[in-house]
Amino acid sequence: MLSVRNNNTKSLLSILIKWFLTVLTIAGISYFPKYVELIYAQNIYPIVAIVNRWAMHFFSFSVGDIIYFFGFSYLLFLFLKLLKHLKDPIEHLVKLSNYLLKIIWIFYLSWGFNYFREPLAKQLSLSQEKYSLEQLQEVTNQLIDKSNTLQLQLTQNDSIAVEIPYSRNRILSKVFEGYKAIESIIHKKYKIPCIKHSIFSKQISYMSVSGYLNPFSGEAQVNKIYPKIFIPSISSHEVAHQLGYAPEDEANFLGYLSASYHPDPYFRYSANIDALYYCLMELRKADKALFKADLKRINRGILKNYKQAGDFSSAHRFPIDFSSSYDAYLKLNKQKSGIKSYNEMVSLLIAYSLKE
Repeated sequence: MLSVRNNNTKSLLSILIKWFLTVLTIAGISYFPKYVELIYAQNIYPIVAIVNRWAMHFFSFSVGDIIYFFGFSYLLFLFLKLLKHLKDPIEHLVKLSNYLLKIIWIFYLSWGFNYFREPLAKQLSLSQEKYSLEQLQEVTNQLIDKSNTLQLQLTQNDSIAVEIPYSRNRILSKVFEGYKAIESIIHKKYKIPCIKHSIFSKQISYMSVSGYLNPFSGEAQVNKIYPKIFIPSISSHEVAHQLGYAPEDEANFLGYLSASYHPDPYFRYSANIDALYYCLMELRKADKALFKADLKRINRGILKNYKQAGDFSSAHRFPIDFSSSYDAYLKLNKQKSGIKSYNEMVSLLIAYSLKE
């Protein structure tokens, strides 16, 4: 009996030591962005990413989604086993703990350490200081003008919503063209594209998810039932994650940049109305009168495209709000603003506009 207790004590101590070392190591690495950039982001991750994309591009379906399904199923199995043996839980607690630790380390080594690299603003020599209301207004007006021009060009009528005339698969196949157009700006090439529709598109719609990167397979995943006009912007955002830009504001900005330089006008339209939406949200918080005035300048066709996204979200509401979980996840990975960091792409937009 004493031997069993000693073994249990050793097992519990082993679990605590492993978790302590894991948290200490990851937290410690996060304080050295210069070395993360030099060692991981510039040397290790590019090899991991290209190998993953090369291996995954042979499959037409999402391998990462299958990994998610079986990985979560096994996690649930271990958790239920633990609940079933609460009187003598140590063996099952050790298995569950070791499984979670493996997932955490695979996540950070395969992609997650990108959260701790040097800021994109520093890499692009952008002065990302707090912007003024006048600067926000100026960029918003520029985006309104670009969006209005593209909307009229594509429909010949300012009251008609823009519809992309080709398939969702073709949209995904064209994303790389935008990143090719900005190679000289970001000094990075997007090789071996690997963008796929999520197998769980219907399910993630109820979680307000339009796309995601699978860090275990390196595949960029896009919600195939989301309104098509936003797919160029969404897929370009996910490719930014593939290239190692983990923070959401940086992925938002690079997604906008690549799609706005794209030779296809539908990509440019998607990029501009997406960026315009974020600017409008920031303007509404800063000055409601200016927001209302700018809203009146926007072509009705653009507002109809926004309504498509709003109607989609309304049709896929779920009683549980999953955003708080993602907010906590982002904050855990040094994204201080959490889910609000999506909107922080506005400061990158303004900084970039000042540099041009």
